[in-house]
Amino acid sequence: MSIFDNWQGQIEINGSKHVSIEDVNGAVSIHLMPKGFVPRETPTRTMSVPNAPSTPMDDTIWKVKVRAWMTKTGSDFIAQWNKDTPMPLRIMVGTILKETEKMYRMSLHGDILQEITQTCMCCGKPITNDVSKYFGMGPVCGQHNYINPFSSRAELKAAVASYRAKLQNIVWEGWIPKSAIESMEKWNGNETD
Repeated sequence: MSIFDNWQGQIEINGSKHVSIEDVNGAVSIHLMPKGFVPRETPTRTMSVPNAPSTPMDDTIWKVKVRAWMTKTGSDFIAQWNKDTPMPLRIMVGTILKETEKMYRMSLHGDILQEITQTCMCCGKPITNDVSKYFGMGPVCGQHNYINPFSSRAELKAAVASYRAKLQNIVWEGWIPKSAIESMEKWNGNETD
């Protein structure tokens, strides 16, 4: 430790912060890398406990839209980092649990944060049908009628409320590469899509 004898200030070792070098107790492992060496970024894997909720980094709610490959099985990334469980929807909302230089680990669920949405949560395509804009999915992805089957606005709102309750039960937790994110917006409570 003699090379650090003149160090004035805080020091962080393996994620533990110390007020000064004198505050460091026990053996410390130091790895020297040649100039230009770039370590491979590997997120820490955690053991999941059934029915144990993960704790978000903060309470910020994010609306994230990912590239289509994140919703399909068969990619090496999905197999390795997400136990071969792809995202169920391309657009989901939730919180960031962890962040690395190149990825987010997120806890997400299906939900529509605004009354009307312009983009299908499932396939990511623009929605052209007025009724589908309330559901947040086009008629094919949402498996609902293309024409307005409701006799009143109140009947439509009741059907949408029931549909949205089902959406909230679509949950997913996993790693998302930052390069796979098409858009990511902080929800401020009054978003209109």
